[in-house]
Amino acid sequence: MKAVLLAGREHAEVGAVDEQALARVAVALSRGGAEKRYEYTDPNEDVALAAEGSRGMLVAVADGHWGHRAAEVALVHLRDAHLEAWLDGAERSSEGWYQEVLHALVSVNDAILAAHTATENPRTTLALALSRPAEGLLVTASVGDSHLFVAETKQVIERLPRQRQSKFLGHEPRKPSQLARDVRIEVQPLGDARALLAVTDGISERGIGVDDPREAVQTAIASAESAAANARGSVAARALVDAALAAHRSNDAGDNIAVAVAWLAR
Repeated sequence: MKAVLLAGREHAEVGAVDEQALARVAVALSRGGAEKRYEYTDPNEDVALAAEGSRGMLVAVADGHWGHRAAEVALVHLRDAHLEAWLDGAERSSEGWYQEVLHALVSVNDAILAAHTATENPRTTLALALSRPAEGLLVTASVGDSHLFVAETKQVIERLPRQRQSKFLGHEPRKPSQLARDVRIEVQPLGDARALLAVTDGISERGIGVDDPREAVQTAIASAESAAANARGSVAARALVDAALAAHRSNDAGDNIAVAVAWLAR
């Protein structure tokens, strides 16, 4: 298993874009295309993670609230404690994957709390998508308002669209039965999925982001089609970040934006 991760605390210049990539996965991140027009703790509280292994690929993003640390702890823990088994490990049933992801998110929640003091109130959103081609499965999970998109041959579909009421990891200890009320997990057929994309809400915030996030994803995917096979994830990730930054500049209001892409089609 190999992974790339970008942490927002290391990227705090307005308008700058930072990128990392492997053969078929990529991440891109920016503080935003304009200054934030709302109160915040850290300049950049987003984190992006993408990974590939012998049996699967994963994309994930996290958006910290009241600081970057909860988001960074969440994705670092996910990478270090779970991804090798997810991307190189044995097959599981659909129910097995559901339970595995739910319990992994409980451990992420515990890790966030362990990294903060009792007087702090750490919170983060988290969204992930995992492909397991040999099983023909797509596993998606979301806590909060980040986005997950699946680019199929003829269309782009948003999985687990954002909820009206905000949910977070962190904040308080939770058992699996308790966290199951806040986290949404789906295990579905992979079908003809060509790419997976995870994007934080800097793409979509009203008065800040783009008018139609799904259309922005379609455009990013189209821009990557003509690139070399090992560059398509990078091209799509950068195109989506650039679309968000252009909207921020147009609206004179910025937000952090993080994107992770896995290009499944060879």
